[in-house]
Amino acid sequence: MEREKVVLLLGAGRRFAYKALVVVALSGAVSFIFAKGILHLLLKAAGVKIYCLSLPEVFLSSVELSIYAGVFFAVPFIVFLAWHEFHNMTGLKRLQGYTFVVAAILLFYGGGLFCYSIVLPSGIGFLVDFGKGNKIMAMISMERFVGFCSGMIFACSMVFEIPIILLLLSKMGLVRAKTLSKTRRYAMLFIAIVSAFITPTPDAYNMALVGVPMYILYEVGILLMRISEPKGESTE
Repeated sequence: MEREKVVLLLGAGRRFAYKALVVVALSGAVSFIFAKGILHLLLKAAGVKIYCLSLPEVFLSSVELSIYAGVFFAVPFIVFLAWHEFHNMTGLKRLQGYTFVVAAILLFYGGGLFCYSIVLPSGIGFLVDFGKGNKIMAMISMERFVGFCSGMIFACSMVFEIPIILLLLSKMGLVRAKTLSKTRRYAMLFIAIVSAFITPTPDAYNMALVGVPMYILYEVGILLMRISEPKGESTE
């Protein structure tokens, strides 16, 4: 019986990977057409000038940006594909599953918007201003800028999925709200470490921009777990 489940899981994973790659490829191709516009939006948020340091850099960086954008804009389709292929293994009812799907998509883009409008301008502004006191002028290459911004936006987007991840783990019986409530101190330490990795600066302000929402989302996840779990299991 276990072997059959593994075979079904591998088959579903193969189908999902194939379909997801096709969707990302199509999304990336469309994104390449609008690569200049996407780059303009990133530059507008960052408030900096970037430079081309080699002949093929503009083209290669545009391709890289298109890949990142392709994945980013394909997330709704990827999440729906994942639900379609793996819903039988989650034990969730159809309405619950679609609620998870919609919530996951909204939180992902909410995290991306939060990073674009708050974290990214603040972090880049701090780094650029830090060098001005020493009369150092930043020359940011297009390649580094694209990778930096894309990495931060994806990281914040994934961080906002914390409530969904915790609730799914609870539905699968892997973790309980009572356990997470007792390990808050470790969660706070983990959140501080993750915030330090995500944010580009070591100052407390920029770390708090990521860390505080992470902790709030962690508490929201615990609250949702308590609501969904039977009373006997969720009480402390």
